Amino acid sequence: MKNRRSLVKFIPLLFIVLLVAYMTGETIANNKNAEAVKRMEGSSADEATVAGASRPYERDSFDGSILYGDNRYEANSHIDTVLFLGIDSSSQEREGVGITEGGRSDTIILFVIDNDKQLITPLEINRDTMVDVDIYDNDGNYLAQGVEQLTMQYAYGNTPQKASNLTRDKVSDLLGRKRIGSVISLTMDGIEPIVDSIGGVELTLQSDETDIDPSYKAGKTIHLDGATAKAFVHNRDVEVRGSNISRMSRQTQFMLAMFQTIKSQGSSIVETMEEAAGDYLYEDIDADSVDHMTHYDYSGEVLNLPGENVESGIHDEFYVDDDKLTELILDLFYIRS
Repeated sequence: MKNRRSLVKFIPLLFIVLLVAYMTGETIANNKNAEAVKRMEGSSADEATVAGASRPYERDSFDGSILYGDNRYEANSHIDTVLFLGIDSSSQEREGVGITEGGRSDTIILFVIDNDKQLITPLEINRDTMVDVDIYDNDGNYLAQGVEQLTMQYAYGNTPQKASNLTRDKVSDLLGRKRIGSVISLTMDGIEPIVDSIGGVELTLQSDETDIDPSYKAGKTIHLDGATAKAFVHNRDVEVRGSNISRMSRQTQFMLAMFQTIKSQGSSIVETMEEAAGDYLYEDIDADSVDHMTHYDYSGEVLNLPGENVESGIHDEFYVDDDKLTELILDLFYIRS
């Protein structure tokens, strides 16, 4: 890690609680090493549809600037990034865990920190985004690349550190090789104790959620304790294709409500949350990002990865729109010269 937990003992929990609205969900079923390699060899997806396979811009290898259309864009040196992963396993222990048993990153959110504006913007990244996943065996030996959902990349790491870094690198590739400074992950069993440790979360429903609870009608203000919070961010109708996208919106609503709860209770509550998190948490975060995340405001706008959800087999696949993604990358991380 870049710093020990003693240096940032409880601040990462603040971020994790913002992220805690991730789902456990059903996992992408039983993708063994041989099956993943087979998909690589025989996948019907052409290179143009895989995230990062084609980019409608030119990059200067010397200074990292980008030529897009008639304009040149320089990297914004005031931007930092923190990646949050919600993992669909009960603990961070990964030694001896098989590929089909390991956790996946079911929630992937990148917090973009603008140090000039002192503003933080969350970018939700669809877990079903199709990318060239790096495939490893259970001993950590590299095998090949295969076209898989982004969520699978975490499963090929045999330690929390490697799993988190593999996902961090893949998200970096997805976003035009943008360096991601910090990464934090939380497993599913960390949701209930963290929410209960702050006395729950109150929010006003933006849409009808009666499939979760008959009383959850749009406009109603509800109070979520640990158990009901987990159901709120986890449940979805698996018979409805693309339901993960609507659930992402619900998770984001919970995240913002959680942030308001933390702010209203003050910094003392964060220590309580740190104790509640225990070993469910893994963090690799630099001290500057810690300081900025505790002082800056959130934009209130949550961005989504642009693209299209496609029904393929029994699992959804999400394909990014390269042109729109390029515009998003330039807007978040670059300044026009």
